[in-house]
Amino acid sequence: MESLLHGPAATALLRDDRFLSQWGALLARCPHATAYQSPGFLCAWYAAYASQWQPVIALARDGAGELDGLWLLAYDSAARNLAHAGTHQAEYQTWLAAPGADAAFIEAAWSQLKRELEFATLSFKFLPRQGLAETLSNIDGMRHCIHVRSHRRPLLTLDADAVKASFAKKSNKSRVNRLKRLGTVAFRKVTDPIELDRIFDTLIGYYDFRQGAVNSSVPFQEDPYKRDFHRELLRNGTSGAYITVTFLDEEPIAAFWGADSGDTVHLGMLFYSPFLAEHSPGKLHIMDLSLQLLRDGKSALDLTPGGDAWKDRFANDHDIVLEVTVHVSAMNRKLAAGKETVLRWGRRCVTSAGLSPAQLKSLAAKLPRVRISSVLRKLTGWINADREFRVYRANRALAGTQRQQDTRVQRNALPDLLAFQPGESWQSRDGFLSSALSRLEHGTVAYTVAMDNRLAHVGWLAHGTTSYMTEVGQSITFPPGSVAFFDFYSHPDFRGRGLYRTTIRHMLGEAFADDAVEYAYISVLADNGPSRHVIETLGFEYQGSFHWQRRFGKVRKWASPSFTSSEVAHA
Repeated sequence: MESLLHGPAATALLRDDRFLSQWGALLARCPHATAYQSPGFLCAWYAAYASQWQPVIALARDGAGELDGLWLLAYDSAARNLAHAGTHQAEYQTWLAAPGADAAFIEAAWSQLKRELEFATLSFKFLPRQGLAETLSNIDGMRHCIHVRSHRRPLLTLDADAVKASFAKKSNKSRVNRLKRLGTVAFRKVTDPIELDRIFDTLIGYYDFRQGAVNSSVPFQEDPYKRDFHRELLRNGTSGAYITVTFLDEEPIAAFWGADSGDTVHLGMLFYSPFLAEHSPGKLHIMDLSLQLLRDGKSALDLTPGGDAWKDRFANDHDIVLEVTVHVSAMNRKLAAGKETVLRWGRRCVTSAGLSPAQLKSLAAKLPRVRISSVLRKLTGWINADREFRVYRANRALAGTQRQQDTRVQRNALPDLLAFQPGESWQSRDGFLSSALSRLEHGTVAYTVAMDNRLAHVGWLAHGTTSYMTEVGQSITFPPGSVAFFDFYSHPDFRGRGLYRTTIRHMLGEAFADDAVEYAYISVLADNGPSRHVIETLGFEYQGSFHWQRRFGKVRKWASPSFTSSEVAHA
């Protein structure tokens, strides 16, 4: 190996045109290279994350002065962490080398890395080819320091006849036709940064909202550099970015962001609107994407490891990729193995208790907020508890005097919902986002007020004939032309500002703007005096009550005579 550069020297090399040209040439020669090792991808990443990671570059040249080995890494000096450039943004991580030069180059580079930098491990997540793990395990300084994990990778091998058959299915044709009835549907590949800028915030909202609900993570919100990094990838034509979007009346409803590695495109992100779930915009987008990939001469869509159920539904093939962690010493490897054994035991205990990792994380978040007084209240409620749930109704004429639009109230604003912060011991962000996603996908409408970059207030509107009332474990059937207002919540920091009244008035205005709506229902626990006062002074008329009673764990339920048996269903 010729040299190991890090800090200012490495940064300067990344600006050297001759080096960048040689890097591109080596990328083309290396049999296991992917788009994630390209100059366009990694230079954009180094620039975006410069405040956190300093570049580390190991390189070797042949007798003619051309690069025949290049290992692009990054070092976080504060955390003493060495990683591959691109970190979690790069789906596949490896070095570049001319055929036959891998082992000698990596052996020399590894020895120098250990001498010059302080770190404990270096991970490859994931190696693009299984044989590369064997290369690492045959290196003397690594042989006893490696831990390898295998991961199942779902693949969509592209076949024109299979794609056409998918479009011909009755269910898919019906989805497409229903979506077209809503407006003009267009699928296209995006290569213009200006067009991406117009739609990117919307796509980010879709992505973060779904990830927060499903995986307890909001990537763009948690990573302040992620947005600019991805925008720069599109601006740089050598980055390998592959982006397609489905538009409805020129507004994005689904999109794909991937990396182009020759005949294969790797999944990066799939975005789709929760508001059109009944039309399956994500599924339809993958179908259109398959056609586009075939037109571009691609042979496979790599759906990448990760265990997401939707990937297996699209995959028609699978293989195995490896995650390799290299420890600085054999002793460190043994200590890490012991820790992993303890963690596996803990996970088994959690699983046997019936808890998923997401549920355990949610429980851990709630525990610090639990108070003894709340535990005592629950015990008292088990012995003796009574609930009355009062049902109110506004008709078109009665509500007309209370309609009032307020610009602070937003309809289905994902950024507002993402700004939720727990204000009570029983709340968690994951639980809130998961519930919100399910509601939006079933057509329920969110009305929100955001203040100081937080969700201050939220209320929900549902269309339909039946509503389940969790407070009393019963359901009510509404007459045709009804909507239900429910589950209003104000964060404690924003109470006393009239947001509940303001939001209801706004919702009345929007609900009765639809000529098909005749009634708006709202319900409240009888002991919630402030909410009852707002509802009654707004003009809602009391219709009757549902009752729930518990004595030493035994529960009894009933409803007011004003509700007929056909209107009431007990859980």
